[in-house]
Amino acid sequence: MHRLPPVLRACAALVLAYLLLLAVARAGLLPAALQGAKAVGIMGILAAGAGLGFGLAPGWVAPLLLLPWAMDALLRSALPAWTWPLGLLLLLLVFGGGLFTRVPLYHSNRAAWAALLGLCPASLLRFADLGAGFGGPLAHLARNRPDGFFLGVEASPFPFLVAWLRTLPLRGNCAVRLGSLWALDLAGYDVVYAFLSPAPMPRLWEKARREMRPGTLLVSNTFEIPGVTPEARIPLPGRRDACLYLYRM
Repeated sequence: MHRLPPVLRACAALVLAYLLLLAVARAGLLPAALQGAKAVGIMGILAAGAGLGFGLAPGWVAPLLLLPWAMDALLRSALPAWTWPLGLLLLLLVFGGGLFTRVPLYHSNRAAWAALLGLCPASLLRFADLGAGFGGPLAHLARNRPDGFFLGVEASPFPFLVAWLRTLPLRGNCAVRLGSLWALDLAGYDVVYAFLSPAPMPRLWEKARREMRPGTLLVSNTFEIPGVTPEARIPLPGRRDACLYLYRM
């Protein structure tokens, strides 16, 4: 269970909480005083406990506590049946890549864009963005460095489409691919940028060490590589922990 992406573990926790509550109710063991709205709250508590047991971070507790209330409200709203699969499809289009990569959809701010531009070497440049999101950094860099080549990889279909359209006028020196970052060979890139999550950082480091050339640069937004000292750290405005970690190969 701990190897599953966090989203799937959260779903499993909700299903388990519902089944436990249903079994208790069917057995006649749920007092009348705990039925109705209180039962929804109990489901949230059970889901949060199960989520922690499945190895989810404490930040998942609040969503697991609140999701049963949201589900109950939706069920009571009498929405047409077709809205449920449509909602699921939209979620998969926007966040589907994160189910398997354990990487949420993060957005690099403009301060990060500017810092990345300053890190690009003056000579011939090839830059890869692992998890390109909506393509903000790619478009900024490609526009300001027409002499370089900039590639983004994005696993979720809707962000990929937005990034592809956003960089369409820059197609001469910029490209966006739909797919897994793990499938991209990093050997041909001078700077590799990633804004992922803590979970894949050890694997990313192994991939970078195996594929990137000596002297090239791996840049991680916010998340450090465990046990590896960065060459430098560039603070970013905004969140307290926002910074770029630089790792020279």
